[in-house]
Amino acid sequence: MHRTITTVLACALVAAALAFVPATAPASATTAATCKPTAKTAWAAAVKKAQTALGVAATSVQNHNYDRAVTKLKVVRNQVRIASTGATGLIGKPPTDPESDDPPGPPAVLKVAGLEHQVTMKLVPLLDGLRGRAMRKVDSAVNVADACRDVMLGTVLALKPAKIDDYADGLSDTLPSYKKELTTFSNVLATADLSARSRSAMQRAQQVVTKTSAAMNKQFGGGERPTS
Repeated sequence: MHRTITTVLACALVAAALAFVPATAPASATTAATCKPTAKTAWAAAVKKAQTALGVAATSVQNHNYDRAVTKLKVVRNQVRIASTGATGLIGKPPTDPESDDPPGPPAVLKVAGLEHQVTMKLVPLLDGLRGRAMRKVDSAVNVADACRDVMLGTVLALKPAKIDDYADGLSDTLPSYKKELTTFSNVLATADLSARSRSAMQRAQQVVTKTSAAMNKQFGGGERPTS
């Protein structure tokens, strides 16, 4: 009898403990894990695939073709991740062409950052009134794009000053894009018909972009940096 009572109590305690364990890891931790740099990925091809899928996804949402939108939004998320991790893996690497002094990182980073800006600007306004699977895929694509860009640009900012100079001209031109994104987030959060889930997701994305913007403006906001 004593053993039976002990067993029942133990099971009850385990069940109670499990009730407080989230079903998935926090979004920030899950997203960060997808942004780890990879040495070899076809980042340029991934950018093109993501851009194509992004256009189709946006049109599909606008036309209420949600099944097609979901399919294309999955492509956007996956290809953005591939492009971003590939570009991040090139940061700080030496030139691949022995006859060139140009490292591979700067053009890759600039191209991928442009893609990630497009994802935010095209998808965030679509959340007004959006529900269901398409809504969740938009939330996910935007958060992955913004989080992976933050990881990528943070990797650039962690370089030694002489190597950061390789990125200065291109990335200083991106500074206005962060303000545009933050304005878009503010407008959507203030006026759009958002689900509780989307509101939380967009607030997280807004926080990430705010952090990215502050770091980039601190580094590149003074205009063109002198070469070392």
